[in-house]
Amino acid sequence: MLRKYFIGSLFIVLLLMGCAQSTAAYPNPETETPTSTSLPILSGDWKIKMTHSGGIMGLLRSVEVSADGKYTVTDERASQTFSGELGANELAKLVEVISTSEYISPSGPEGMVCADCFVYDLEIQGSDSTLTIQLNDINLPDSGMAHVVGYLRGLIDKALK
Repeated sequence: MLRKYFIGSLFIVLLLMGCAQSTAAYPNPETETPTSTSLPILSGDWKIKMTHSGGIMGLLRSVEVSADGKYTVTDERASQTFSGELGANELAKLVEVISTSEYISPSGPEGMVCADCFVYDLEIQGSDSTLTIQLNDINLPDSGMAHVVGYLRGLIDKALK
């Protein structure tokens, strides 16, 4: 009888340990602060690419914009690709959004794992550097990149109408 209680207790302890969240691989938010990174400078030959994926319906869309204003939008699920060219005002707005934004990296695990969220893989290749980041719906608002992602999502939505 005592053996049954011991095995039952051991089983419950193991179950609870399996549900505990480990923070060993993440920075300690009390001792480490988020870092801020300036975005690459968009002068000369530059390129921006964003892949918008995830969600319950398994979305997979991307947009790529180059310095001359030419862009390509792809919807992998619908097997559609559209190409176009941004007008001078639209291109200037994109450059302004990038130049006035600053990426703030998350300081901890919150928002890093997000079931059924949209994921945004963003790559900005400027004349001085390249920035590659991954964001999701939880960490996007605090990342400083919401306007960049919003502009590029708008471009995707406009092209796919």
